[in-house]
Amino acid sequence: MEIGTRYVIQFAVTAVLARLLSPDAFGLLAMVLIFTAIGAIFIDSGSGAALVQKQSTTADEETTVFVVNVLVSLIAGLMLFACAGLIASFFNQPELAGLCRFMALIFPLNGLAVVPDALLTQRMRFNVRAKIEFGSAMTASTVALVLAWRGYGAWSLAWQAVVSIGARAVLLLVITEWRPHGRFRPRALWSIWSFGGFMLLAGLIDTGYTRLQALLVGRFFAARELGFYTMAQNTQQVPTSLAAALLNRLGLPLFSSLRHDPTLLHRAVRGSLSMSMFVFVPLVAMLALFATPVVELVFGPRWQATGPILAILALGALPWPSHVLNVSLLNALGHPRLVLRNEVIKKSLAVALLLAACPFGIGAIAWSTVAASLFAMGINMHYSGKLLGYGASSQLRDMAGIVLGTLVAVSLAYVVYLSMQRSLVALLAGCLVGAAAYLLLAWRTSHPALVDLLRLARPQRGDIR
Repeated sequence: MEIGTRYVIQFAVTAVLARLLSPDAFGLLAMVLIFTAIGAIFIDSGSGAALVQKQSTTADEETTVFVVNVLVSLIAGLMLFACAGLIASFFNQPELAGLCRFMALIFPLNGLAVVPDALLTQRMRFNVRAKIEFGSAMTASTVALVLAWRGYGAWSLAWQAVVSIGARAVLLLVITEWRPHGRFRPRALWSIWSFGGFMLLAGLIDTGYTRLQALLVGRFFAARELGFYTMAQNTQQVPTSLAAALLNRLGLPLFSSLRHDPTLLHRAVRGSLSMSMFVFVPLVAMLALFATPVVELVFGPRWQATGPILAILALGALPWPSHVLNVSLLNALGHPRLVLRNEVIKKSLAVALLLAACPFGIGAIAWSTVAASLFAMGINMHYSGKLLGYGASSQLRDMAGIVLGTLVAVSLAYVVYLSMQRSLVALLAGCLVGAAAYLLLAWRTSHPALVDLLRLARPQRGDIR
């Protein structure tokens, strides 16, 4: 509920904003988000994940992380404020200067939230997080819609981002009642950074690669084209971000608690991967198949150019739960250095593919992400095999039934869609027929993921093992 609330509200509001604002407005904000996203990684610096992974933290560790995060966030905010003019000149968009200076507020607000946010995750208090996410999302969405309706363009999106982060930080501090009550100790910082430092670098590389796509599109194409690409990215990231947030939120603390029992850990990883891929793969495959009609239906006809880009990006997102869970496993086992090394290898190839694709247009840039995703999946699986005995062959074998069922489902869905002359009713009918076929096939073959999901859906009593 906590994660779903945030992403459902954000997506619904984005659909409305897409009808009120032009693609240029979304393109302008995407240029600013390149820098705010990278700055946000610096502010967290991997300390949030480190607090979760430790399972038990002291007041000195929490206070030390809080002080460092606040100081880094202030520095990041001042740097963005100072560089606003240079960023506007780089993209040849004068309006960017004001947007950058305003959105520099995101950094200090985010710095206040890292520690209480991590402690809620560590203690798995998701009911509290659900209230916080709902409150911040509704507040920011209301502000954005009112401003967009009043004609504020890209500024409505900027206000949405700032209010969302600010409301979330305030609610975290008020509801959790957490305050820095320990002492700043460099030794405590080192105990966190021995894990979090590698997380910081890995996060920077991953975020830098994602934002590099927007940077190149914004630099070599118009703001309108970047708006189309950004909307495709944002739409594709609804299921992937939701899955990543859910699996990271549960995977790291769960796997960390089981890291001393390889048998239980193997079962947890295998079950998590099977169930998440069972749900995720057919949904994203349907999104790839019907990308253009979905875009026209949700965002309006003027966003039609987003459809082909979204279809390609969705194909690259199909293995996403595998990426998240395999990396969470390495972190839970205490191998952040290995995660960083793998990230360097994966993103080096991804950046090379991205740069090679640039001269061939936005479509080629999107296809480069598909190739990079497949390569990353192989790397992640390899090291899970070495550390836990659950490598590529075992994981692919567990996914085979899911892939087969998905192919049957999308084939039937497309046939129904074509036979009903590609109308809205045809789209809904195709998706329903495909989903029914997928579930029926899983039920007839007693697919383990479906069995596990049905078992989890039933009320449990007593000890759960």
